[in-house]
Amino acid sequence: MISPSVIDFKAFNPRQNLPVAVARKRGESNFVAAFQRHFTAEREGQGFGGRHFELAGYGIADFVWMDLASSEPVLIAFEMKMKDWRRGISQAYRYSYFADCSIVVLPVGVANRAEAQIGLFKQLGIGLWSYEPKSQTLEERFTPGPAKARSAVARQKAITRISRKIELRKRRE
Repeated sequence: MISPSVIDFKAFNPRQNLPVAVARKRGESNFVAAFQRHFTAEREGQGFGGRHFELAGYGIADFVWMDLASSEPVLIAFEMKMKDWRRGISQAYRYSYFADCSIVVLPVGVANRAEAQIGLFKQLGIGLWSYEPKSQTLEERFTPGPAKARSAVARQKAITRISRKIELRKRRE
């Protein structure tokens, strides 16, 4: 069952660019799905989120959450990686142009290695979390303090896009 707070953004799936043998491997996709279920279950009724959120020029975030618990929406973008945390931090940095908070989520072992470079995460203002799907353990190793997206224009575009999806969904219900 899909959570009522999960939106389907229907962005182009970059896995379609990969050779068939590689595209069938679903490790990262399963990791993202498990994280999404865990994250949204803990925040039910506080906002909306969805996978594969694309904003032209800024890439495709694995998962994005618009938190509505405060007076102004807060956008959080997540990039999940199974191994290559360096690539993850690069992608998450791009998302920081439209998101108020951008976080890389890694399996525990990879996060342990990445944590050795926690100074880089802090310098860039990118969060580092670890997640273990089997035990459903989420550890916030570093979460940047309250901030605004690097581009007010990109942030507004993202909020508008998410808000339209929410309105479309409400009309269908």
